[in-house]
Amino acid sequence: MRVLSSTYLLFVYLPLLAVGVRARKLLGYSTIADRYVYDLIAGSWGNGVSVPSERLLVRMVPRPDVSFVLEADEKRILNDRPEHSLEYIMNEKHQYSRLVDVFRLKKVSTDDPPEVVWNKIVEEIELAIHCSPPRTIVVGSQS
Repeated sequence: MRVLSSTYLLFVYLPLLAVGVRARKLLGYSTIADRYVYDLIAGSWGNGVSVPSERLLVRMVPRPDVSFVLEADEKRILNDRPEHSLEYIMNEKHQYSRLVDVFRLKKVSTDDPPEVVWNKIVEEIELAIHCSPPRTIVVGSQS
């Protein structure tokens, strides 16, 4: 199953993703994406699963121009997601910390009031858009 899913990711999903992002940039559009690929990589790392060709997978993921990881306290996440254990949440945060390093994602603390968090995100997006559009933006969270 790992080989099949890796083959799909490497030869179907990621090439379509990369071509789609590049095509949109060439046409002058910005791209806003969710964190699916990051979740996949973090989940694999967290489960101790080594996906075949993982290094190639990490190199193929398009690098966003602006990206955020919303960071929250483990106990707060546990209150919002009681179906997970504290150990699971701590492991997930650890894996996302690794992703922050690999993909140069920006951490935004959600301990600040919502308007402060929102303003930080909007400021970064506006700065990126005004620098040299089109841009690729990814928003994710550790919660």
